[in-house]
Amino acid sequence: MFLDPRILIMFGANALLLYLSLLVNSALSSWSLYLVLLGPMLVLPAIFLRHRSYLLCILLTGLWVDAALPCQFGLLTLGFLTAGACIFQIRFRFRAEHNYHPIILSHSCNLFCIALISIATGFEYLSASSLWIQILITTVLSHGLLTIVAPWFFDLQRLLFELCRLETEPEDFPIL
Repeated sequence: MFLDPRILIMFGANALLLYLSLLVNSALSSWSLYLVLLGPMLVLPAIFLRHRSYLLCILLTGLWVDAALPCQFGLLTLGFLTAGACIFQIRFRFRAEHNYHPIILSHSCNLFCIALISIATGFEYLSASSLWIQILITTVLSHGLLTIVAPWFFDLQRLLFELCRLETEPEDFPIL
């Protein structure tokens, strides 16, 4: 098949996660708190799909996130493509059937996204101590909530694969 049908499930799950995180962020805005839960969106497409399908899924997700978040357009799309390419190149080293490795990867991708957004705010603001406090609070809250959200998110995607009777195993893995 030219494109994997699992792209639709992964993109839909990514859109759901983005929507839910935007709802939580709007509720937390009165306290000047912000959550970044972008890491899990990159992990399973890079591990499960072939290169053409993974690229399309990550590109669509990146464009969707860029349109929804207040940052320079194209920043997170390029960041998603970069982080996804790194995961895709070393995906044979990770066990995708359990949640341990994908959770670790989602934390590292989330930290990458937080750093990317922080650097994109501008170098003139990096000397302000209030920015570093906000980045620290955002990082701690995001990763604290990510320990709960990431296993749910990965299990939701696997459940949707099973409900749609699609392949629940990654493609192109070597047979041991």
